[in-house]
Amino acid sequence: MVNSKYFPTLVSGFAAGVLSTVPILKSTACCILVPAAVIFALYADRRINNDKFSLQMSYALVFGLLTGVFTAFFGTTFDVLISFITRHNEFVDSYPQILQMLNEMPFLQGSDPSVKEAMDILEATRDDIVNTGFSGFYAVMSFINNLIFYPLFGLLGGLLGKAILDRSNKSF
Repeated sequence: MVNSKYFPTLVSGFAAGVLSTVPILKSTACCILVPAAVIFALYADRRINNDKFSLQMSYALVFGLLTGVFTAFFGTTFDVLISFITRHNEFVDSYPQILQMLNEMPFLQGSDPSVKEAMDILEATRDDIVNTGFSGFYAVMSFINNLIFYPLFGLLGGLLGKAILDRSNKSF
């Protein structure tokens, strides 16, 4: 058995990362999966250590932050891997709607070189995914996006986990 203080965050972050690649669950990854993974990590840590005391706020927040970081890492890795294998992902599916939306924005009309460059980057990203299955730009942007949102919702999960576990501890 691994004797790491934060092993439950790694396990639950891995599980949430895997579940965040499932198409229907992907839309709920930040607001449901990550907080639930943190609550599970806190619960597992309490069971492993046979701890009956109230959780410290900093401990719950660190668990939330680490679970969010692990979820971002594993979720992005699996998303990029699945995109590489299938040469398809949500960005490729939504690309026509993205172009339509951008063309309808009045402040993006005209021949601004930065708009043209941004459109070229989007098209190159889509083409890379369709042709080779991998886009470095997509991978980096996906990781940055996940690294921002998942730890934030992990902190929320840490607060919820502390409240839930402290309440259930008082009922015994």
